[in-house]
Parts: sequence; structure tokens; C-alpha cells
Amino acid sequence: MHENGQRIGEMLAEAIQELARTAEPGADAALRGDGAAADGQVRAVAGPDGRLHELHLNPRVMRMASEDLAREILAAVNAALDDLRAGVPGLEAAELTDPRGLAVTLGGAHADVMRQLDAFADGVELVVRRLEER
Repeated sequence: MHENGQRIGEMLAEAIQELARTAEPGADAALRGDGAAADGQVRAVAGPDGRLHELHLNPRVMRMASEDLAREILAAVNAALDDLRAGVPGLEAAELTDPRGLAVTLGGAHADVMRQLDAFADGVELVVRRLEER
């Protein structure tokens, strides 16, 4: 294979490996969002999948009216989601994805690209040989 094609393949393989590493257990610990409300008595943690992973309520908040408690929980969860998005530059709300699924998809694309690059390189080599035979 031509060296440029090999370099492209290596770069794509590195990207796939990096995505796979982000899907490993514990790798997403740094990618999380924390939020609090009611003077820290309501705390929420959002995970890299964009879902709520933890909700902590100080027992004192259970004395609040249900509407007030619901409002404080909502504020803490939204703050956690905002914090999560802020940790990933350019990330929009709908773009929270599963890195493992993305790695699998890119793995298939990598194989296709490498096959096409091989076929292209073979075609170029064939043309060069035919030109040399003339």
C-alpha cells in the first residue's frame, strides 16, 4: 500500500482506539456534570451518556413543599447537564452519544476505507506498469 494510504489508515485506527478507551470502565469519570441547588442540599450528577447518574437529597429538603422540592431538583439536574456540556467544547444537547457505538461504526468505516485505498493503490500500480511497458 502507498505510504500516504497507510498513514491515513493509522490515523483512523488511532481515533478508533481513543474512542474505545473512552468507553472503558472508569474512563468516563472525568466526563461528568455536577449541579447543585437549594444551597447544596440537592445535588445531581450527569454522566457522559447525557443521563442522570446520581441524585442526592439532604434529608432536610424533604420538609419542603413538593413544588419547591421539584423546582430545586430540576435546577440541580439542569445545572449538572450544563456542566457536562461545558466540559466538552462544541457539544450540543442532542450530541451526547455512546463512544462504544461510535467506535464500532468507525471500525467498519476504517475497514472500508482501507479496502478502497488498497484497490486504488493497486489500480495506480497497474497503470504505472502498463505505462512502463510502452
